[in-house]
Amino acid sequence: MKQVLAFLICGFTLLLSSCRTGGVVLRETPLGVSETRRAVVSIIGEPRLVSENGRELFSKYYDKKGREIVKMDMVRERYSTHVTILGDRRPYDIQVEVLVEDRDSDGGFELTDRDDDKAAPIAEKIRKALNQSLDNRNVIDDFRSF
Repeated sequence: MKQVLAFLICGFTLLLSSCRTGGVVLRETPLGVSETRRAVVSIIGEPRLVSENGRELFSKYYDKKGREIVKMDMVRERYSTHVTILGDRRPYDIQVEVLVEDRDSDGGFELTDRDDDKAAPIAEKIRKALNQSLDNRNVIDDFRSF
C-alpha cells in the first residue's frame, strides 16, 4: 500500500512539474487582441509565423546580439521570440519566450533552450508599447455601436 501511495505522489508531482510555463508573462493587459498584436509587431518586427487565430507570433531569427540573421547556412545558434496572447476574453495575458535553437548534426536546427533573461526586456518593451497604445486610444472614434 505504501508503494502504491508513493508511486501516486511521484506521478502527481511529475505531472505538476511538467505543466510549468516558461518565459515572461504580462498579466491582465487591457487592450483587445488586434491592438495587442499591433503593439507586439511594433516591438518584434514583422512576424515570421502567425498562428491561425492570430494569437501566436514568432519573430524572425536573430543572433545572440539581436541582429537579424540574413544567411542561415553559416549560423550555429539562432534565437527567435515567441509571443502568445492567452485568455478567451479581456484582460489578456501575454507570454513572451525567447527560443534558442542549435544546429544539429544533420544540418537542421533543434530547440535547445529558452532564455528568460532575453525575454524580460522584450516583455518590458511590449508592456510600454501597450501602455502607449492605451494612451493614444480615442474612445469616441473607436466606439462601434453595431
